Amino acid sequence: MRTRFLGGVHPTSHKESTRRKPIVPLEEPPKEVVIPLVMCAQGGAEPVVKKGDLVSVGQVIAKPTGDGVYVHASVSGRVKAIEPRPHPWGGKWDAVVIENDFKNTSYPDLPLPMDWERMNREEALERICQAGITSLGGGASPTHLRIRQAVGKTEILIVNAAECEPYLTADHRLLLEKGDQILQGVQMLSRLVRAEKAILVVAGDKLNAVEFLERRLRRKKREVEIVTIQTRYPLGMEKQLIRAVTGREVSPGQSALDVGCAVFNVATVYAIRHALLTGEPLTHRAVTVSGGAVARPRNLWVPIGTPLRCLLQAAGGLREKAAVTLTGGPMNGLIQEDLDAPVVKNTNALLCLTEQEHNVNQPEMVCVKCGHCVSACPMDLNPVLVYRAMRLGEKELLAGLHLEDCMDCGCCSYICPSHIPLMDLMRQAKKEGASHD
Repeated sequence: MRTRFLGGVHPTSHKESTRRKPIVPLEEPPKEVVIPLVMCAQGGAEPVVKKGDLVSVGQVIAKPTGDGVYVHASVSGRVKAIEPRPHPWGGKWDAVVIENDFKNTSYPDLPLPMDWERMNREEALERICQAGITSLGGGASPTHLRIRQAVGKTEILIVNAAECEPYLTADHRLLLEKGDQILQGVQMLSRLVRAEKAILVVAGDKLNAVEFLERRLRRKKREVEIVTIQTRYPLGMEKQLIRAVTGREVSPGQSALDVGCAVFNVATVYAIRHALLTGEPLTHRAVTVSGGAVARPRNLWVPIGTPLRCLLQAAGGLREKAAVTLTGGPMNGLIQEDLDAPVVKNTNALLCLTEQEHNVNQPEMVCVKCGHCVSACPMDLNPVLVYRAMRLGEKELLAGLHLEDCMDCGCCSYICPSHIPLMDLMRQAKKEGASHD
């Protein structure tokens, strides 16, 4: 079992409440879905429908601008409005609001399934583009662009199923429930990027998934290697994963392709395979709903655009007041103040944490210079020096602290015995450094 990389922490996993819960659809679909026109980090989309239009599942409702992605209807019904609505990334963004008719009518002009063993690369990339697939593990970058950049530069394709953040189990359940499709998807993606080797990386706390996949590999004889890694956060992040699996070091300023590797999330691979072999775009995804404040934690298969409030209702609501509500994991997830914000393409979890889980009321104390944050930093940074520069007003020192390498993983805040919000300070410092460039 491999585990070699710098720093990291071992937070309590809190996965027990959902790791055995299968991915199930909502018993009560949302009365309306709110589908933002901004779904990826590189750009937005322009609507091609208007208020009053009838739409069906899989129909294009917005076309990309810049390096944005296509946006599709996830339910059938009538366009109720195109207006600013709360976005889980913060603020209000333009969104297409669709009133659900609960008929789930599929769009009749979806493309035909492709023969993946004879598929043309350009046709496949265009299909992935039109399916609106983004990085589903959190990065939210357009998948067709990442694949195009990787073609001819990839020796090792790494499919990330580590899911190292606490509470999250949606990818684990995908491995158990859609294992054959995922293995086939890994082969398809490997062929698309012309990789010499394809590796599916699974964390050591998912041994039942490892055994299941290895049985499938023996039976189907697929050219995919399963690598098990010791559970440790932030092992799921790209640079750490590459170092743990291949021993290759991605230096500051470099990308994975500079060392011959390409990394894709397992849910993204599943979506790629689904788009190529069924013709259906990305309209639904798996989301873990968990946390100590949630009455009935679950893994749900939900239409993109479903308000977060509906997910919480499907999990039985709250059994006690939540100290904090997050989308994503507790280490670097986004705090949600408005549960009317919808599920977007990179929403993998909704967490409602209690005060005991989040330590929200822990008072900040003076730095004791223990060095734990330095030891825990997977990028070999020195959060103590950033803390001093920010708190003492010595911001001219920030330029030499390599803040551009910070991944916002949150290890420094997690490990700090003085409860100093080091990750927040690191983020502020990066903004300060950018403003002085």
